[in-house]
Amino acid sequence: MSEQVPLKRKVLIFSILVLILVVLPLGSWYYLSGGLKWRKQAQAELQDYGKIRSAMIIYADGTKEDLLAGKVCVVHYFGANPDLTAENQKALDVCERLFNQFGYKPGAQVDEFRMVMVSQGGTAEFKSYAQTLPSADFVNWVWTGGLGSWQTILFNSYDLYCQKNDIKPVDNYFALTDTSGTIRRFYNAMDEKELGRMVEHIALLLPYK
Repeated sequence: MSEQVPLKRKVLIFSILVLILVVLPLGSWYYLSGGLKWRKQAQAELQDYGKIRSAMIIYADGTKEDLLAGKVCVVHYFGANPDLTAENQKALDVCERLFNQFGYKPGAQVDEFRMVMVSQGGTAEFKSYAQTLPSADFVNWVWTGGLGSWQTILFNSYDLYCQKNDIKPVDNYFALTDTSGTIRRFYNAMDEKELGRMVEHIALLLPYK
C-alpha cells in the first residue's frame, strides 16, 4: 500500500505537467488563432466606398467644429419630413441600442462614436419619439440636414456596395464610417444578423486608448 502512494503522486504530477505544458498552451493557441481568423475576416469585409461630408456647427464665438471629425459613425438617411413608420422606429431603436453599447459614459476617456441621423423636419409623432429616447440628449446623436449632398453620397456609395457584393438593395440601411470619414460598409437596418455584424465592425473600428 505504501508503494502505491508514490505511484499515484507521480501520475498526478505527470497529469498536471501535461495540463500545464501541453493542454493549456494548445487551448490558448486555438483561442488566439480563432480570434486572429475572425479579425482578418471582419477586416476584409470593411472596404472603401467613399467619404461622407462634414456636419459643421458654428458656436457663439464664431468658431466652427465638424461634429463627425475623428469619429466612428453610423449613418441613417431619413430624408424630408419622416413619419414614425415601423421602419423608422426600428432604426431609432437600433441606435438607442448602439448608444447603450458604444455611447458616452460619464468619466469615460474615449468618446469617438456618433450616430448621424440625416433628416429635415418630420411629423410630430416622429419628433416626439426621437426626442424622448433615453439617450436623446447625449452628444452621440448628430441630427443633420443637407439632404441633397447626403443623398448623393449615400445613394452612390450604397449602389457601389450592392454591385460589388452582389447584394439586392433595400430601402432602409445603415452606413458605417471609420475615423477618417471613409464609408466602410452598409447594413440592412431591418436584418438583425446584419445589425449584429455591424456591432462587431464598430468594435473593430473604434480606437481604444
